[in-house]
Amino acid sequence: MDHSDKSSAPTAPFARTLWTLAPAAVILACQAYLSIPLMPYLADAWHVTQEASAWATSAFAIAFACGSLLAAPLTKWLGRRATVAGSFAVLAAFTAIMPLTGDLLSGSVVRALQGLAAGVVPPVVYVYFGERLPGERLAVGITIFSSCLSGCLVIGQMAGQLLAPAAGWDSVFWISAPLLAVAAVVIYKVMLPDALPPASHGTGQSTAAAHLGRLLPLFLSALVVLGGITAAYTAVQLYGPEQLVGDANAILALRASALPALIASVLLAPALSRIGAGRRAAGALALAALGMAAAGLARDSVIGLGAALFVTMLAATTAGPALIQAVGTAAGASRATVLAVYGFLLNLGAGLGAQVPQLFGRFVGVALCVAVGFGVAALLVGFLAPSSAGAGRSRTARQSVPAEQAHTTTPA
Repeated sequence: MDHSDKSSAPTAPFARTLWTLAPAAVILACQAYLSIPLMPYLADAWHVTQEASAWATSAFAIAFACGSLLAAPLTKWLGRRATVAGSFAVLAAFTAIMPLTGDLLSGSVVRALQGLAAGVVPPVVYVYFGERLPGERLAVGITIFSSCLSGCLVIGQMAGQLLAPAAGWDSVFWISAPLLAVAAVVIYKVMLPDALPPASHGTGQSTAAAHLGRLLPLFLSALVVLGGITAAYTAVQLYGPEQLVGDANAILALRASALPALIASVLLAPALSRIGAGRRAAGALALAALGMAAAGLARDSVIGLGAALFVTMLAATTAGPALIQAVGTAAGASRATVLAVYGFLLNLGAGLGAQVPQLFGRFVGVALCVAVGFGVAALLVGFLAPSSAGAGRSRTARQSVPAEQAHTTTPA
């Protein structure tokens, strides 16, 4: 189903839906980033360098991007609920296999299979939200879910750093696997079954290519949202100040300092959603560019680096949901296909971002490169994105795309 009449679909209970899918998103997305602090342990276990062990992150992220492209065909075959719950179940199985790997090749293959299963979930959930959540709460729901996904760049690193020294790197996966399995069962019980008849694919499929070309600036910007943050934290792990890299408590504190930014982005969502999604995304990307430039200048100061990464994380977790809303609203009936492509590029950026630090060999070069990337993305969105992406309260947009009424919200 590429599109649906939201008015004919039963509305999902907002609180129960978010309280189920948001924590599940945390467990799922943590699998992508917990391998960053595990790099020294994986390097020892697999007898490779730390730089080579970064492929454990890249393999997951690149496969996660490919999994996004499977979302639309799987939902046509299985339906929204079975696709999301089944993806969690498959992810749980491969997560349980990960501790059994003994070299870089097998570990990267299993990580890729993890990512493929996990990548199916976000595009399906976003379309489900557009169909099932009350229109006035859609922006808040998207922001919460998206913040849980992107926030795991910090939460996943913290989990890996805390668990690995205490119980071994494999404990991270042994603990994650049953949690993912439980999430699969709960999600199947909470998500509503597909009640809508299959829609005609003619209009959505025939206009999908046109939408993909028109939304190219937004797609290119997606590459740097997760990619920039992934590159920054990977660079901190590899080339950060000695007082950070050599002090587990200090680097844990640095990672934890970004958590208030995630909470702030959710609390600010109702107010910020009154601004057009395109303008909101452009402003947030510009702020992220300033944050990363400041991180490069403050590379030798732990406090300065923490403050700069706080600003960058706040901006990135604001830009992500805004880009999703802009893409979904402008895509109209093709939103399932378009969101899948957006998800592919978003997570492809994360996979490539883990490899960026090796191109520079020092933190300041990475920080400035990421800052330029965010700045270019802000210009692309601000000046080249479709005008509909910036229409905050456009009546036309709300009427033409009822399932994407993401710009008029009330506090949850």
